[in-house]
Amino acid sequence: MPIYDRTNIPDSVGRGTLDAELEAWLPIGPTLGADVSIAQGRRDHMQLGVGPWPPIRAVKTLVLPGPHGSIAVRRHRPHNPTSTPSGALIYIHGGGFTYGTLDEFEVPMRLIAERAGIVTYIIEYQLAPEAKYPTQIDEIEYVVHWLFDQADSEGIDRGKIGLGGDSAGGNMTCVIALKLRDENGPRLALQVPLFPEAAFPADTLAASENRSGLYLESNGIFEMVRNLVKNTDDVRQPYITPLNADSHADLPPAILVTNGFDPLRDIGHAYVQKLAAAGNDLTYVHNENLTHGFPQFTRWSAACHQATMELADLIKGKIG
Repeated sequence: MPIYDRTNIPDSVGRGTLDAELEAWLPIGPTLGADVSIAQGRRDHMQLGVGPWPPIRAVKTLVLPGPHGSIAVRRHRPHNPTSTPSGALIYIHGGGFTYGTLDEFEVPMRLIAERAGIVTYIIEYQLAPEAKYPTQIDEIEYVVHWLFDQADSEGIDRGKIGLGGDSAGGNMTCVIALKLRDENGPRLALQVPLFPEAAFPADTLAASENRSGLYLESNGIFEMVRNLVKNTDDVRQPYITPLNADSHADLPPAILVTNGFDPLRDIGHAYVQKLAAAGNDLTYVHNENLTHGFPQFTRWSAACHQATMELADLIKGKIG
C-alpha cells in the first residue's frame, strides 16, 4: 500500500479495481444507509457481530458513570504488549451515528490490539436518533478524560494514548482532537480517523461514483445525519463537520485512511490536505481497491485483512 506523509500528499485519489473477494461478498452482507427501517438495518448488521473471534489475551466490558448515564467500554488486552506500561487506542465505532455495536467491531479490535501490542478501548456511545448531538461527543470526551485519569491503574502510558474511529467514528475522532486542542485538554499521542465523515459528501465525485452497492449508500447519509442533528444545529460548525474548522494546526499526529470505493473518499482526502497544510505529523494511506468499512470485513476478504494488519503496524509504530 502507498504511504504518504505531509510532504507528498497526492492532489487527488480515486478508484483502482475493486477487490474480487469483497465484490463477491458485498451483495450478501449488510448495507449501511439502506432503504429499510432503522430497526431492520440494525438487525441486518448483526451478522458482523458473530464469532469465531481472533485470539486475544483478555476482554472485559467496563461500565463507566458517564455524563448521560452509564457507558459501556470494552477493553482488549494483547498477549504480548509492545511496551510496559502499554500504549492504548480509544476507539469510536462507525455506523452513521445510527448503527453499530461492540460485538460488530470485536474482530477489528482484537486484530489491532494483538498486532500492535496495545490495549484497545471501544466505546458504546448512545446512538441516534434516540440520542441527538452532542450526546455522543460528551460521552467520548468523558472516556478520554477517564483513561488519562486512570492510566496508572489501567497500566497505560499517558504519553501513548491515541483516539481513533471509522466513518462517523472518524468524524468524532477529528472533532474530539479539535475540541481537546481548543479546551487545552489532555494531549493525545495519536489520532486515527479511518475514512472520516469530515464533512457531508453529497456533491463530491466519490459520493456520485460510489453511490450504491458498495456497503455505504451515498443517499443514505442524508438520513443518518438527520438522525443525529436537531433543526437548530448548525451543521457547518466544526464540532459537527471538522473540515470546517478555522484552524487545523497543533493537532495530534494522525494516521488517516481513505478507500477508493467509498462515498467518503474525497472528504477524507480533503481533511488530509488540511492537516498537511497546517504542518501536522501525518501518515496517509489510500486503499484504492477497498470500500468503506473494510476493517469489519476481514473474514471475507484477504485484502481487507491485510489492510487492517498494515494499519495496526502503523499504529504500533506510533503508540506501541
